[in-house]
Amino acid sequence: MSQSLENKFLSALEKDRVRFIKKWLVSWDYQETRKKRGVKYDDSLPADFFRYNGPEDLVKWMNWFQSDYKDYLPSSLVDPLIKRSRTNDEKILNSLGLNTDWSAYDKRVGLNNAHDFIFPQLYPAPDRYKIRNVIDFGAGYGRQANLWACHIEGMFVGIDAIPNSYCLQQVYYKALGLPFSDYMDAPDNFSIPKTGKGIFHIPTWRTDLLPENTFDLVMCVQVLPELNSTLVSHMFDVFQRVLKPGGILYIRDHTYTWKPAGKLDTESVLADKGFSLEFKAHIINDKDLHGVPRIWRKNDPEVIRSVTMTAEAKKKQLLEDADALSGGLLRKLKKKIS
Repeated sequence: MSQSLENKFLSALEKDRVRFIKKWLVSWDYQETRKKRGVKYDDSLPADFFRYNGPEDLVKWMNWFQSDYKDYLPSSLVDPLIKRSRTNDEKILNSLGLNTDWSAYDKRVGLNNAHDFIFPQLYPAPDRYKIRNVIDFGAGYGRQANLWACHIEGMFVGIDAIPNSYCLQQVYYKALGLPFSDYMDAPDNFSIPKTGKGIFHIPTWRTDLLPENTFDLVMCVQVLPELNSTLVSHMFDVFQRVLKPGGILYIRDHTYTWKPAGKLDTESVLADKGFSLEFKAHIINDKDLHGVPRIWRKNDPEVIRSVTMTAEAKKKQLLEDADALSGGLLRKLKKKIS
């Protein structure tokens, strides 16, 4: 099965190379640099991200969380999500004949899954911003689908360009037992309808398949600092196109304390591309929480108009200011004329 999945990926990669692919679009710069340096992880972690070795790599990806993480959110909010996450992952691993250290799961994988589910909807928002359609960019082994794909009314789309992670995502998504459609299974006639349901899976070089103004949430968790600046800037343009007005771009990473690849000034670029920073946790990175969650919203023209003074209101204000300076003479003159 591993060879079949990898061959599908590599076949599509080669077929699409001329029309859709540029080198920076399919690069994981941080891991490529590590590989060139000959730096390896220990045996409990994936050995090569650019080859697919089979479903057993799911457990190695889960081991990425090497220590218990801190959490300041109330247990009443977090614990039920951890329990739901674990139930889903137990079902998935059992179906694949795999196992992991479940005693370490709750404070590692489970807690991270809970955080990424909680923060994008931590506080009330108008119903027009309800999260129905979700994108996970740089999706790792697919863990965000654990809670999100089973919760939303619409569709969940996983996006990646790395052989190992892309193939594992397909394994993970299929094992969830939801309606599933993968670009690799039918690259010539694949489509994502605006009213799609279930899980869709596409490579990074085919984001043109994403319908515009359709998604309510895009997630980028521990991924952007590891990519080149050209790719990150390009993806911000993609997110601007596919998010609905007021849609969320959720980012959680270590901000500027760790940027091994691109040096893009994320805040300035996002502001220039039509996003507004709505929330940034004022916390101690990696002490209060693993990474700093931020919520950017694609600017909603209706919201902008509602808080912007109209030309007529500006004119009225100028006349009132001039009348005040004249001691009310303009108002008295207007009364005499009328």
